[in-house]
Amino acid sequence: MKEPLDVAMDTAGIARVTINRPKSANAIDPPLAASLLEAFEWLANDPKLRVLVLLGNGRTFCAGLDLKAMTQTMTGSFESNYEDALTLAKLLHRLHTMPVPTLAVVPGAAIGLGVGLVAACDVVLASDLATFRFSEVRLGIIPAIISPYVIAAMGARACQRYFLTAEGFDAAEAHRLGLVHLVSNLDEIGTRAAQIVAELLAGKREAQRAAKILIDDVRLAAPNEALIAETARRLAEIRRTPEAQSTLAGFLNP
Repeated sequence: MKEPLDVAMDTAGIARVTINRPKSANAIDPPLAASLLEAFEWLANDPKLRVLVLLGNGRTFCAGLDLKAMTQTMTGSFESNYEDALTLAKLLHRLHTMPVPTLAVVPGAAIGLGVGLVAACDVVLASDLATFRFSEVRLGIIPAIISPYVIAAMGARACQRYFLTAEGFDAAEAHRLGLVHLVSNLDEIGTRAAQIVAELLAGKREAQRAAKILIDDVRLAAPNEALIAETARRLAEIRRTPEAQSTLAGFLNP
């Protein structure tokens, strides 16, 4: 499997995008973010694509942003922070607007941006051992770029609790809130994922694409260019505050 990102598509048009940094809990640094965005763009323009499955190698789905890399970015200018945040916002938007159904398979922990990737997918399958957390406020920042997708998935009321407390919650709670659609035993998650993919392949490609557009057109505050830019600005702005920088420095060097 290629590091840090493995992308493969079979003859049926099923693409598997696997975040492959298991030694770093599949945390996303700037090079990986750029690779994800490039992979999503490439797949979105491939007429053979029918379903995209997003995975994380190992028991952790994605531990969010790589904190060491983010620390380096945070000490830079507002402009460099904004560009970094904008890349992350764009990759979430590209995932959300893929022209085919997307399935996130979550065997274990998803944190911060990892939850954003989950929420940006159309269908989410989690193991009963999966956990979720928005840790941003404990680091002195906010879950800005993921907020359009997470709030749409979980609702504003649930986000008021979990964004502000940064407490973790399990797969059962994620299912109750609507973040996760299906929960499976870890040993059976591969089989269950294959069943979901088969159901998705039974749909017609253009009808599914139209259905996705319909949902975004009908629901309020669909992620658009203005919202992407605004959420990136907010994250870049708060990253440069003394509170955020000192908090993250203390987290990395206790």
